Amino acid sequence: MTLVAKDTYELTRAIISIIEAGAKIGSSLIFPDSHVIDKERWERAKKRGTLRKTIKRLEGQKLVSWEEVEGKLRLVLTENGKRKILQYSLDDLKIKKTPTWDGLFRVIIFDIPENRKGIREIFRKKLKELEFQQLQKSVFVSPYECRNEIDFLKNVYEIVPYVSYILATDIPDIAFDLPREK
Repeated sequence: MTLVAKDTYELTRAIISIIEAGAKIGSSLIFPDSHVIDKERWERAKKRGTLRKTIKRLEGQKLVSWEEVEGKLRLVLTENGKRKILQYSLDDLKIKKTPTWDGLFRVIIFDIPENRKGIREIFRKKLKELEFQQLQKSVFVSPYECRNEIDFLKNVYEIVPYVSYILATDIPDIAFDLPREK
């Protein structure tokens, strides 16, 4: 990716995230850096007119629109923009690895219906990306705290009733090589 393309991508992401942050401050608890762009890139974008061009492009893609509120124009996310920010949030999702292990395994068990097979496969793939160990086809394990991240995925994929989060102290045949808390 060229420097200009990278700047444009980061600027697009920052603009959408900043707009979204105005509507959903709570997501910053899970994704604290989701709307960060370094100052140098921001200044470069303003000088080149990239900021204005990027907002125009986002309007053209129907990701943002201008809305009049109390006589003032405000840039807001459209439904397409909200879907895009969810995608960015999914891309940023990570499980925080602690330096010492608390002795608990987080077991994710799911039974997603056959008519939601596509979502089931996407969820399974995401758990693997997050470095969960697969015990069985629908059973995954992580040694790290991940309840917020799993709740986020359950809500995004609309699979809340089909996914269980269990804490366990002993799981046979799992190798994580973790230092325990003293």
